[in-house]
Amino acid sequence: MSDSESNPENDQSQNMAMPVFVYNRADGVFVDLPRMSVAEGGLERFVDRLFESGARFTGLDYDLFLKLLYDAEWLAETKDKTANLKLAASIVRFLPERQALYRRVKLLPKDMRAEYMFEPVSIEESYQEALYGEPAEDGVAPIVGYETKTRAVATKLDFDELVTDMWQKGVKFGLREGTIRKIIASGETVRLPIALHLDPTASQDAEIVEVCNDLHRDNSPRILANGKADLSVYKNRFPYVKKGTRLLKKVPRKLGKPGYKVTGEAIEPDMPKDLDLHKLSSVGTDIEQGKDGEYVVATMDGFISIDIKSNSISITEKIETKEGISAKTTGDLALAADEFVEHGEVQEGRTVKGKHMTFLSDVFGNVISDDGNIVISGNLSGGRAESQGGNVTLSARASRAVVLVREGELKAAQCESCTLIGKVVHVEHAVNCEIIADELYADVVEGCVIAGKKIRIRSSGERRGAETSVTIVVPDSSIIAQGITDIRKTLAEAQAAIKGKMSEIEVLKSEPDFAKFLALHGRIESGAIKLTAEQANNWQKLVEKNARPTQQLASLKREADELVASVKDMEETISSMESEQEAMGKDISCVIESIVGHTVGQTMRMANGLDSLCVMSGSAIRSTLQTMDGRKARVFYEDDGAIDWKFEKSPGS
Repeated sequence: MSDSESNPENDQSQNMAMPVFVYNRADGVFVDLPRMSVAEGGLERFVDRLFESGARFTGLDYDLFLKLLYDAEWLAETKDKTANLKLAASIVRFLPERQALYRRVKLLPKDMRAEYMFEPVSIEESYQEALYGEPAEDGVAPIVGYETKTRAVATKLDFDELVTDMWQKGVKFGLREGTIRKIIASGETVRLPIALHLDPTASQDAEIVEVCNDLHRDNSPRILANGKADLSVYKNRFPYVKKGTRLLKKVPRKLGKPGYKVTGEAIEPDMPKDLDLHKLSSVGTDIEQGKDGEYVVATMDGFISIDIKSNSISITEKIETKEGISAKTTGDLALAADEFVEHGEVQEGRTVKGKHMTFLSDVFGNVISDDGNIVISGNLSGGRAESQGGNVTLSARASRAVVLVREGELKAAQCESCTLIGKVVHVEHAVNCEIIADELYADVVEGCVIAGKKIRIRSSGERRGAETSVTIVVPDSSIIAQGITDIRKTLAEAQAAIKGKMSEIEVLKSEPDFAKFLALHGRIESGAIKLTAEQANNWQKLVEKNARPTQQLASLKREADELVASVKDMEETISSMESEQEAMGKDISCVIESIVGHTVGQTMRMANGLDSLCVMSGSAIRSTLQTMDGRKARVFYEDDGAIDWKFEKSPGS
């Protein structure tokens, strides 16, 4: 602590009204936790007032400081164990000359980090220099007076001061105390993150766990996105339990601890999902509230039966199976099991949602998979099969159906009047279908409307007068090209601006008096010239005289440096965009081994590839692809023969 800080007149405790929960004693600054919990505004308001009044802490326990301000869970656990905690050694003035030592802090986007530039600092100090008269007879010159002078004295920053300064500049949380103290002690010049945010801890969703050893389920219950529990179904074996057996236990949800931005603003944790255990309990079961939690228990001896329609568990004397999905049996299903096998039909209008699903009979409704695979061994008629992130296999016949596998692979046998959309599509025989695929591999297509990037067809022809239309989607590089043009224009303007700034700098530096000052300044800075005390005083006057052009020169150099940095960024951006432009269109091709009827081929420029087509209905796809416009260009129109076409970029594209 400096002399100014240890001076009794700097003790702020005599000048401030302390809140009821803060005690400023000779042995330190203490916080009374029980009283703080009821004080209006709490510790944050007191700190705001303290720092705004020009005071600060010394010997601050920064870890405790953050806990008192932001850790509500810790406060709740601690307040009953101890009353008073020592927060700091004392409260003193934050002297203006010390405040001036601290630089501006840089808050990064979203206030998740703050950066600070550490560098050597100095402070002006006044001292008395003796004035001597004429020497006396003994040769000793007497002191006739004193002259007050100032000098710059090297000093160091102080962590406690930094806490105060950063608080007033908006950085109230997450200072890296150990790193900061190390940098201050070393005196290094370095820019580094001075404060970091704290992420909230993860919340824990409520969940269901099996507590009965006789369940032996491959898929234990879990929470769905809607907060309900998911129960898998066994069709071949059901466990037998005794009355009073605990089957399932609810693990309550738990909210995570909040995080904080460096500004002290809370980052709330995600709200955990809850579930109602009563919704799981059905015939032969009940809810038991035990000392250690909530349970589903058996109220009778019997077999465990799981109803996938209501997601409930029951105990019955005998096992009943329900086959097929219809309005009379199950209604719509939302399955959470990893695997589902249905031997019965899926009725028209019914919807089944799950993960990996196999249907051994005909499907007339809708089957939708979330990141899983769909296998339909029977026919798919008038329905829809959709998988987000998985694959679809149609082993029999599909008619008037929609199949969407945008991120996966579609394998189909016989398809008529269907809309097929997939990343990779394999089809044996397609008639009057709309097919959208990044890659298409087809044996026979008749009267189809096709769009893709890599197309391989063995035989193509017409069907009842309807030709097969093949659209090869090629990249539209005009957007990137225009972007490059715009950046080049901005780049030229920046380069011209740099030349202008450099010209201004040369004109300023060529002014005779200022040029002499700069030359002298360089020699003094290098140590080539050593100044006496009187010369130093004159030099300071000269520095003040040239302060304005010096500031102007620094400003011009800074502006020029910023322009140079922007030029470099633009050059790198142009290079990246040109590389992206060069890679566009790779592997785009169309091969038809045998044309046996009217088949027309065209290219279509699209900036977003096939994405816009994948969200259209079948009729909209046909209309879009069969209507000629400026984006399309005819590449072939044949009744027989073969096609082997590859995309080649035109010069300058």
